[in-house]
Amino acid sequence: MLVVVDVLVLGPVRVVAATAEVTLDRPLERALLVRLALAAGTPVPDGQLAEDLWGRDIERPVQRLRVVVSRLRSALGPHADLVGRTPAGYHTTVTARDLTVARAAVEQLHRARRSGDHAAAAAAAGQALALWRGPSLGDLRAVPYAAAEGERLDDWRLELTVAGLDATLELGAGGEVLAELTGLVAGHPLHEPLCRLLALALYRVGRQADSLERLARLRRTLADELGVDPAPATAELEFRILNHDPDLMPRTRFVSTAPGPPPTQNEETNDRDRSATGFVGRAHELATVAARVSVPGLTTVVAVAGAGKSRLAVEIARIAARAGRTVVFVELAPLRRAEDVPHAVSAALEASGLAVTDKRAGADPVAAMTAAVHGLDRPLLVIDNAEHLVEPLAELAAALLGHGENFGGTTGPSLLVTSQRPLGLSGESVYPLGPLDRGVAVALFAQRAGLDRLLTAQERSQLVTICAAVDWLPLGIELAAGLTRVLTISQLARRIDDRVRLLVGGPRDAVAGRHSSLRMALDWSHELLDDRERMVLRGLGVFAGGCTLEAAESVIPDGKLEIGDIAPALAHLVNRSLVTVHADGENRRFLLLETVRDYAQTQLARAGETEAARSRHLDWCRELVRDIGEPEDFADAADVAAVFAEWANISAALENSSGTPRAADGLRLALDMHVPWLARAWFREARRHYDALVDAPGVTTAERAHALSHNGFHALMVGSLDTAAELLDRAEQLAEPSDDEDLAQTVRYYRGIVDIERCKLPEAVARLREGERLSPRATQAASFSDALGTALLYAGDSAGALAAYRRSIAVDRAHDDEHGLSRGLSNEAKALLALGRTKDALAAAAESDTYARRLDDRQILPLNDLTRAAAALAGGEFDAAESYCRAALAHEEEAMGLARVDLADVLLAAGELVRARKHLDEFRAAAHSRMGEHSVGVAWLAHRTIEVALRRAEGDPTAEQLADEVRTAHATAGFGWQRYTDRLAPPPR
Repeated sequence: MLVVVDVLVLGPVRVVAATAEVTLDRPLERALLVRLALAAGTPVPDGQLAEDLWGRDIERPVQRLRVVVSRLRSALGPHADLVGRTPAGYHTTVTARDLTVARAAVEQLHRARRSGDHAAAAAAAGQALALWRGPSLGDLRAVPYAAAEGERLDDWRLELTVAGLDATLELGAGGEVLAELTGLVAGHPLHEPLCRLLALALYRVGRQADSLERLARLRRTLADELGVDPAPATAELEFRILNHDPDLMPRTRFVSTAPGPPPTQNEETNDRDRSATGFVGRAHELATVAARVSVPGLTTVVAVAGAGKSRLAVEIARIAARAGRTVVFVELAPLRRAEDVPHAVSAALEASGLAVTDKRAGADPVAAMTAAVHGLDRPLLVIDNAEHLVEPLAELAAALLGHGENFGGTTGPSLLVTSQRPLGLSGESVYPLGPLDRGVAVALFAQRAGLDRLLTAQERSQLVTICAAVDWLPLGIELAAGLTRVLTISQLARRIDDRVRLLVGGPRDAVAGRHSSLRMALDWSHELLDDRERMVLRGLGVFAGGCTLEAAESVIPDGKLEIGDIAPALAHLVNRSLVTVHADGENRRFLLLETVRDYAQTQLARAGETEAARSRHLDWCRELVRDIGEPEDFADAADVAAVFAEWANISAALENSSGTPRAADGLRLALDMHVPWLARAWFREARRHYDALVDAPGVTTAERAHALSHNGFHALMVGSLDTAAELLDRAEQLAEPSDDEDLAQTVRYYRGIVDIERCKLPEAVARLREGERLSPRATQAASFSDALGTALLYAGDSAGALAAYRRSIAVDRAHDDEHGLSRGLSNEAKALLALGRTKDALAAAAESDTYARRLDDRQILPLNDLTRAAAALAGGEFDAAESYCRAALAHEEEAMGLARVDLADVLLAAGELVRARKHLDEFRAAAHSRMGEHSVGVAWLAHRTIEVALRRAEGDPTAEQLADEVRTAHATAGFGWQRYTDRLAPPPR
């Protein structure tokens, strides 16, 4: 079966095969694949490719290119054949999918502009712009061709942004686009179309003086920077603004019963009469819903409270009114009784001048309304905030639209309803309204906060934090922006996590007062729930990152609520937009927006149920991890992935247990997570939780000893050798009186690894041999064998190391232990390389990669790259060796890992002495900062051997003295790893 592979270039590069990500760790491989994809199947000559990747002044371009192509094909694995070769050069069938989709959207944009369909143009521009995930080719800008191509694509993005804003402005927007235009013009002060749009937007919100000043500033900037005059279009706009040309202002016709933003009684108005707060963003949503209500039928916009449903409806109504349609706006929020709904609609229709009341005895008022509505030309009824009166409104809507065969036909009225749940009528078009896009959300905040200046990078980052904390919902953003009257942006960003309690303010003229605060908006939604739904909603608040139905059924029931109540209540909460559903294949996951989750937690605390709910949640997390891990102890990568799929919940359970009566169970959950943390190399995360929970009261001696020993190992893996030794001392003291042989073996194993890392190799070999001999289980013995292999390799016994590694691998294969195979094959590759069996070593490293990638093991993947680097260095392939070292270096959190030492070694071999010196000095500084001048460890001894070789190359007279010191250190430690000790050999004379 042919699998289509695409690259995404409108942002950092991604490579996707079907729905799965293809990992290309090295920038040059990604850059090569993208370059070929951009050629759209046309072969690219070798010389051109090399120049595009490295520039003109490059030695051995074709040889370098072939190395990169080989690596690319290897990384593509089963998709390697997608990169082909002809006499004309390399080519690929991979396509730049997002670029193709963007071009199609731009074609739609051009067609819409030619036909004058501004809504469709805005929607097409929004569709294209949504494909950008950041600067185009943002991770490849160091590559020559990618720098130019990325700039070109970003210039195109700016053109599309201008086109979208232009279309939005033509729809009647003014203040909505003001903040975004201000920021864009600040970044592009010579861009005349942008400056003209900003001037027009300023004029339309009644700021004529600012508009003219904007154009005058453009004139001065063009003269000073380029020595030119503005374009004729700019001069013409300036003249029209000076003369108050009425055609610059869109005009509207609107009927409403709402006490809020829309003007009433068929009056004509313009943007200068609007509320000071304009409509920001939502171009795609605006165009889509406007298109739906352009034909007869029922459209319901559904979303959680605060998502901006009402504001969107107001803008749709304005668009329809400008098109000459009669628009009637009905606000249901103040109503409470079902019988009030027809009266409210009737009153709104009468406000438009229609006679909708039949005075005859026994006359049906609904029939009279229906007749009146159908007598209008394409009327639009906008019915706002219907969630509490869905049933009576559904009955009325069915009558107004004509029931059966006429419902949604080609003639008749259009109904636009906003609600937290659909009406449930046949033929209803439901439009879920999601959060704002990131850029729009920041622009909305800036406008509402009155930030009419260019924001700093730090402020933009803080605004992203604030907007994310309120789930990118307009109401939360506007309320947060209002707080800038008393808080700085920085202060607000630090405090925004307490969303529900903090956002208590709001404008006094908010409709019916319902949305004057985030809490009040959520209270409104909460009041519409029955007791069962309220209990489930607050129970969901204990989950972080959502949950499955089974998880909810396990945690939420508390004696007052039965398991059978959960699913129906969830269905109602989803229907009311308070809970969202994420479908992944056959699985369904129920999620709360963070603002809703905060509210649910508040309700949980108010009911006095928080601690009990957290206890049940912790029990569920423990049962989940144990069930997944048994019986193979996470041998399969899929088991590890399954645990981390619930990491948000597990992490919350661990965090919430510290310092509570649940702390002992929290530590037990941490013990259950030990192997998954190892498999993902999450050493720091593990340490954080063990440190917080290890002294919890109620823990058994054996549990505490195991926790200390595990914590010691994690400390070791992040380079804290002294801390690791102290923790293992404590674990051993607890283990000795217990006569627990399994615990004693665990401590022995970790002590052996500490001995290795401290370069006490003879002690490590002896301790690990004893552990292998005493192990009652094959799997335990395999762990000792693997560690023993490493001690022997470092001690210079490569053949003994290979034998030990293979004993471990045999057990791992028998048990299908993917974590063990990932680690063991990586170690085997190092031993094979030390024995000169390069081809076998590379094969073992490649097999290890397959398991490490499945596990997302960021410790093993860079170690395999270092093996490949050593093999390339031995073969004189300096460029390839450097590339592998840099790939490994990108994964290292500390500056004192072997990747930096090996990179210096490669640079030294290539004659790059200055660059080699830089990396060795960085390593030395980091090592001294961490462990002091007299530190000893494998990486430190390796560093000293490369230091000797570099001093010799630099002609430093102290080189031989240092060589003698290093030989002594090697002898003391028992260090004999040939990969490094060979560097101490005296240079040939």
